[in-house]
Amino acid sequence: MNSLRFGVRPGEHVPAEKVFEYLEAFVESNGLTECIQYNTKVQVIEQVEEGWKLHVKNTKTTSTEKVTEINTSKLIVAVGLTNQPCIPRYPTSPDFLPLAIHSTEFSAHFQDIAKENTHTLIVGGGKSAWDIAYACATQPNSTATMLIRPSGNGPVWMPPSHVTPLGLWLEKLVFTRFFGYMSPCPWAETAGLESWLRGFFQGTWLGRNIMHAFWGILGDDVIQLNKLNNHPETKKLIPWRRAFEAGNALSIMNYPTNWFDLVREGRIKIVIDEIEHLGDGKDVHLKSGEKLKIDALVYATGWETGGDVQFKPESLRTQLGLPTTQPPDSEDLALIKKAEHELHQRFPYLQTRDTSRLHHPIPSLRYEPVAAPTQQPYRLYRFLVPAAYLRQRSIGFTGALMCLGNAPCAYLQGLWLTAYLDGTLELPQASDEQIKYEVYRDTQYCSLRNAGGYGTVSPDLVFDSLPYFDALMRDLGFEGKRKGGLWGWKNWAAESFRSYGPEDYEGLVEEWKQRSGLGSVAKKNE
Repeated sequence: MNSLRFGVRPGEHVPAEKVFEYLEAFVESNGLTECIQYNTKVQVIEQVEEGWKLHVKNTKTTSTEKVTEINTSKLIVAVGLTNQPCIPRYPTSPDFLPLAIHSTEFSAHFQDIAKENTHTLIVGGGKSAWDIAYACATQPNSTATMLIRPSGNGPVWMPPSHVTPLGLWLEKLVFTRFFGYMSPCPWAETAGLESWLRGFFQGTWLGRNIMHAFWGILGDDVIQLNKLNNHPETKKLIPWRRAFEAGNALSIMNYPTNWFDLVREGRIKIVIDEIEHLGDGKDVHLKSGEKLKIDALVYATGWETGGDVQFKPESLRTQLGLPTTQPPDSEDLALIKKAEHELHQRFPYLQTRDTSRLHHPIPSLRYEPVAAPTQQPYRLYRFLVPAAYLRQRSIGFTGALMCLGNAPCAYLQGLWLTAYLDGTLELPQASDEQIKYEVYRDTQYCSLRNAGGYGTVSPDLVFDSLPYFDALMRDLGFEGKRKGGLWGWKNWAAESFRSYGPEDYEGLVEEWKQRSGLGSVAKKNE
């Protein structure tokens, strides 16, 4: 992302439109335009004898247009986690007037909602809710109410870009190996000095107390930096879960002006309640008995798990390890119980539930949490391939996880799947039963580790991202430690305290091509 070309200087937050410009330029400069079929919706993925059949439809034609088919022996599903909005359904009067949309439609309706002399109700406590509240409340004579449902996990952690008393850059902190040792991780390396350090922090009384202090300082620092305790309204934004459990339910304060000033000035109101029904005119009735008058309603309520692509036959979703509403059978329950027992034995800190740190500002409105519709989360080997199809080398899923390091994660997952599908990636020698158990262990870890995040529906990686990248690198035959390894004091210091970024993985594709003999072939063809 060249600074002169895209107008974004190093260290700046990258605006969404610049990301889109970059992706367009990437497609053009790499000659990918002819490889992309636009305006196409995959309706059904069907398993056939030769591999996979996709039933697709052109989205620019009428509904009567015939569905066409695409046949392939190898398939990568890369629809991600955010392609189907999740919209709660409330009893609604036919005379309810305000525009009600999901946050994904906010940009299209910006002029209708974010305008002067309006009051907008935003349902949700995640980053999109904060963004929309800010956009609405900064309009002339306009206000916003952010409705955080007591049945959920509460407001997300919203630290500034630099945290801890040392002023460490959060994005760098997450990808620094030493601080990653403060997180239990079943797929982390089990040899050398890293293994010893992880054993100390996870397996000893002293180490666990140091780790507990680290997470306490990290969470308390965010609360202090944002001055959440200094005003009755900002107190409602203190996260209900510890920083240790946050997972990807966090973001960074990146607003031009102080977001919390809008709360203190009354331009953004925080309400902890649930919608009872949408009444006549502009009235919204809450379960507490309060009634709000609004001009627009935005649901910042996230996304459906698993997207909207159908699989055929119906049992295929379960076979592929995709999220399902079907309850686990006896075999699944046994694997879940076994995995959680191992995780608790290896990482006692995962059993810690310091309920005194759970913060709910209005206990009388703490309704029973709504049961999650997802009974089984994504269960994929390396978070990429269905265990039952691992030996077939015919299908993979990329982007089916939450990770703060999206760029290197996509890069490494893409390379891993390429090597997997073309047969150059060596598969594990473990039995199918062992592979399936490893999948359950890793996915249950995400559920336990990030109870306040998204681990119950998909892999949720923050401080566990580097070990995950290391695992993909090991599978590909690369050394995951790119800063000199851990041998020798200088190398150990660099590896432990220098942060990783996308630049540390530059050149891997070329290395892989040369090792696989593809580089010489490409050069000869040129």
